[in-house]
Amino acid sequence: MTEGNPERFAASRGPALRRAAAIALLVLGPVAAGRVSAEVSFEDLVANLKSPTAKTREEAAAALGKSRRREAVAPLSALVRDPEPKVRLEVVRALGELRDLSAVPALVTSLQDGDPRIREEAIVTLVEIYAERQRSGPVSKFLQTFSDEYDRSSVPPYTAVSPSVFGGLVACLRDEEKGIRQEAAYAIGILGGAVVVSDLVAALPDPDAGVRGAAVTAIGKVGTAEQGKALIPLLGDENTEVRNRAVQAVGVLRVREAGPALREMFEPTRRRETGTRVLEALSRVGDPAEADLFRELLQSANPDYRRPAVEGLARVSEPASIGSFKKDYQRERDGDVKLAYAFAVTLLGDRAFLDSIVLALPSATQGRRARGYLTELGPSFIPDLYPYLNDQDAEVRGALCDILGEFGDPGAIDRLTPLLNDPNSKVADRANRAIERLRRAAGGTPPGP
Repeated sequence: MTEGNPERFAASRGPALRRAAAIALLVLGPVAAGRVSAEVSFEDLVANLKSPTAKTREEAAAALGKSRRREAVAPLSALVRDPEPKVRLEVVRALGELRDLSAVPALVTSLQDGDPRIREEAIVTLVEIYAERQRSGPVSKFLQTFSDEYDRSSVPPYTAVSPSVFGGLVACLRDEEKGIRQEAAYAIGILGGAVVVSDLVAALPDPDAGVRGAAVTAIGKVGTAEQGKALIPLLGDENTEVRNRAVQAVGVLRVREAGPALREMFEPTRRRETGTRVLEALSRVGDPAEADLFRELLQSANPDYRRPAVEGLARVSEPASIGSFKKDYQRERDGDVKLAYAFAVTLLGDRAFLDSIVLALPSATQGRRARGYLTELGPSFIPDLYPYLNDQDAEVRGALCDILGEFGDPGAIDRLTPLLNDPNSKVADRANRAIERLRRAAGGTPPGP
C-alpha cells in the first residue's frame, strides 16, 4: 500500500503534482509578475534609466511618465541624447505625461533630434503642456484643428512661453521634413509666437502647400494687420486650401489693403460657397471702396449675403447712417441679419441696441456671433455691460464674465466679485476664472475676498 511506502506514494503522485504546479504558474504568473513590477520603487526606476540595456531604459522612462511625479523630469531630461531612438522617443512621451514646465528645456533640445518622429513628438508635447490640451487623433490633425480657433486664445491667459521654444520651432520651419515644417508653423500660432511672425512670413513661399497653409493660419492667429499684408499674394495661390486660409486670415486681421484682391475673387464666385467665404472676409477688412457692393447686397434675397453686407457697411459708414440702419432693422425678418443691424447701430453710436446683442448670448445659433460683436465693440463698452451682470439669465451673466475677462481691464474685478456667490455654480466658476485672469493682467495675484 502507498500509505506504508512514502517513496512509492511520491512516485505515483509525481506527474499529478507537476501538472498542478504548472497550472498554478499559468494562473498566478501574471499576478506574481504584477506584484514584482509593483514593487519596483521610484528610485529603482530612476536607476534603470542608467541601465546598459536599452529596453530597460525605455521601460523605465515609460513607467516614470505614468508616475506623474515631478521629480522624474530631471532624470528623464538627461536621456534626451540617449543613443537609442526608442529610448529618446519614450523620454519625450514621458515628459509630456508629466505635464511640467521644467521639462521645456529638454523638449526644446528634442526639437533638433535626428529622428523626425522625436522632433514631431516634441512639437506636439510642447503644445500640450503650454496649451493644456490633450491630443486626439493624428498629430497634424490635432494641431490644424487647434490652429483654426481664431476666435479664442489657444493658451491660458498670460501664459509666458519660453523664447527658447520659439527659437526651436523657428529652426523646425526649415526642417527637411515637410510635416515637421507644417507642424512647427501651427505650433507657433497656437503658442502665440508674435515675436517670430517674420519667420512665418519667410515660410510663405515654401514649396509644400501644407506648410504654406499652416504659416498663413499662424500669421492669422498672432500677426497684425500690417504683417497680414504679406498674405495678400496667397489669395491667388495655386492651392485651394491655401487660398481659403489666406481669405480667412486677412479677414481676421482686418487687412484693408486686401480689399481689391478680395473683391476680384468675389465677383466670379458670388453664387458659390467660396463667394460667401470671400464676402465674410471682405466685410471684416473695412475697405470703404466696397461700400457700393455692400449696399447692393443689402437687397439680396440671400440672408448669407445681407448679414455680412450689413456688417461691412457698418465698419465703413459714418454715424449719419444710423437712421437707415434702424429702419432696415425694423423691416428685417431674418434673425441673424437683424442681429447684424443691432451691431451696426451700436457700432455707430446708439448704445440702446446693445441690449439686443447681449440678450442673444444664450442663443445656440446666435450666441457665438453676439460674443464676437461685443468683443469687436471693445473695452469702451465695458461700463454698458456691467448692468447685465445682474441679468436673470445665467448664461448672459456667465458669458459676460468671459468677455470682461478677455478685455483685460482690472477695473472689472470689483464688478465681477459678487458673482463669486452666484446661485449658479457655473457662473461663479466663470467669474472666478475671469477675476484671476484680470489679476494676472494687472501683474499680481492678491488673495481673493
